[in-house]
Amino acid sequence: MTRFQRLLTTSALAAAAFSASHVFAATAIDAEADAFLKQSVLTATDKAVIDARCQAALDLGGKAKTELESHTGPATVAGDFQAFDTLSLIVGDASNELYLVSETNTSKDVRDAAEACLPKLSDLGTAISLSRPIYDRLAAIPSKGLDTKTAYIIGKTLTQYKLAGVDKDDATRAKVTELQKAITTTGLQFDANIRDDTGDIALKPEDLKGLPQDYIDAHKPGADGLVHITFAYPDIFPVLDFADSRDVRKKVSSAFRNRGYPANETTLKTLLQERYDLAKTLGYNDYAALITADKMIGSEQHAAQFLDDMNAAAAPGAKADYDELLTFGKTVDPSITTLQSYDVSYLENKLRKAKYDVDAAQVRQYFTLAKSRAGIFQLVHDLFGADIKPWDAPVWAPDVTAWSIYDGDRLVGHFYLDLSPRDGKYNHAAQFPIRTGVEGRQIPVGALVTNFPATGPMDHDDVTTFLHEFGHLIHDMYSGHTQYASQSMNSLQWDFIEAPSQLLEEWTWDYDTLKQFASDPEGHPIPEDLVKRMNQGRHFGEAIQWKGQLAYSAVSLNFYNRAPDFDLTTMYNDQISRYSLFPPVPDTHPYASFGHLNGYSAIYYTYVWSKAIALDLFTQFQKDGMRNPATAVRYRKLVLEPGGSEDANELIQNFLGRPMSLEAFKDELQKK
Repeated sequence: MTRFQRLLTTSALAAAAFSASHVFAATAIDAEADAFLKQSVLTATDKAVIDARCQAALDLGGKAKTELESHTGPATVAGDFQAFDTLSLIVGDASNELYLVSETNTSKDVRDAAEACLPKLSDLGTAISLSRPIYDRLAAIPSKGLDTKTAYIIGKTLTQYKLAGVDKDDATRAKVTELQKAITTTGLQFDANIRDDTGDIALKPEDLKGLPQDYIDAHKPGADGLVHITFAYPDIFPVLDFADSRDVRKKVSSAFRNRGYPANETTLKTLLQERYDLAKTLGYNDYAALITADKMIGSEQHAAQFLDDMNAAAAPGAKADYDELLTFGKTVDPSITTLQSYDVSYLENKLRKAKYDVDAAQVRQYFTLAKSRAGIFQLVHDLFGADIKPWDAPVWAPDVTAWSIYDGDRLVGHFYLDLSPRDGKYNHAAQFPIRTGVEGRQIPVGALVTNFPATGPMDHDDVTTFLHEFGHLIHDMYSGHTQYASQSMNSLQWDFIEAPSQLLEEWTWDYDTLKQFASDPEGHPIPEDLVKRMNQGRHFGEAIQWKGQLAYSAVSLNFYNRAPDFDLTTMYNDQISRYSLFPPVPDTHPYASFGHLNGYSAIYYTYVWSKAIALDLFTQFQKDGMRNPATAVRYRKLVLEPGGSEDANELIQNFLGRPMSLEAFKDELQKK
């Protein structure tokens, strides 16, 4: 995933200054922006610091906007697009920083103050996107003599302006402004309702039968004699993986699927209506049409067709796996007549143990968070030549660590790792940009925020998730050396952005990678034969899983490709029933905690589309060798480093020497 006048004295700030590669000061505004962005409030302990940072960002952003709007004379890249890029840096990086604070700071008052600023910065961003004077200056820049990448990003920026509604009349732009303001506020509320619903599921000690001993040891009964678990991933997923009682799995799954409900019932309806109204105001039939207009997929109709095509490709393999899993399930629990979603992980683990001699409880003994971190650091060194070293920077919580990534002697970027749960923290897994890297101006800074167990064994699935999110992080780092901030990774078509991360997931199944860090408590490395058996059983259930992803993609698309006059539960259940092999769990409302309905809106299909791209890119590694550094560095330079300076289709073409193909993904869906 992909998500401030300065205070009087630097010492009043709660974090050290971010370093720049050298001082960039083409204009007075540039100099002010660079000085502003060298400061950070990530470790603030007083809301007054956040309030001051917020006002400073608004003041400086407003000043830069006004100055750009007042430009006269011939429009130029150096005079106008550079000023626009600086303006984007001010507002974008201030928003990035405060969004991270709102999701991770240990003080609720500080988090709330940061969250309260985000709509104000969003309003400023909307005003910039609807500024006709700025658009006119950018549109007037002569195309003659521009290099290819500059011409591309200016053209894309102008397209974004038109999609935002800059070419509409004053009344329409005013309405768009109000709708965007409302959408930001509603979206933040939707996310907060999910984050703040931490859960309390009471279980009897005997309900934990089947779970690994380390989990049982970490979840002792309370004074009432019951075991209380939260909605944190390290609490929930082991129960669904290992609990022998079907009733317990159903109870935990049902509670987890009701996160954010009923609060988000009304909130989501409001969000859908606001986005529909925005699309209609801008001349589109619905929000899905608006949001897909500039994506690789091209249109909502193409997205729908893609889902149906992949569903057809997955159907034979999914049915075969389902039938085998149901037959096996009846031997485990004769009462099972049809499979439910809360049966799948548990029974797949049992089946893999029986059929492939792979015990998920045994496998997790080879992984811990510390070992996995070290292994990932080593992997990116082996592949991309990255050297990761501790970074001496203040952090916002005791368990947060800070790091720098180097390419030889060259500093590539800085990043923070905030990897385990705590109260009030973002409860999913995502990479957060903090500073957008610009060559010669600003080093990229990011953060990885996850919720893995801090100590003890770790599921192999969690290791895969860790590497996936780290893939976003290194993409952000390597792409942070473009000429303009507008060419950053975040400018890529959104439906490409998951591909580099999904590609890296393949290395968590590679023995030569795993043997470097995966070891049991006695230090014995993971056996090669075990990894071989893990791979033999890897693809069982994969087509089922992707049909589930297609179902969520259909929920996302169909919530936004029409007027929101439908019942949320009915629409959700219809899409799940259409694509997934497992019926909706009665009396649950999973859409209330489907956070991507805010962040990704109609385009959750991105995860499936990007997977197809990832497997297509992976064919080159399969040909040359997974750990071939020449291929990896070539990939780094042709796909990661360009960021958003080129169209995603060109990145694929440059690396593979041909256009994107869906065939590798279709083949994956047929594997057994």
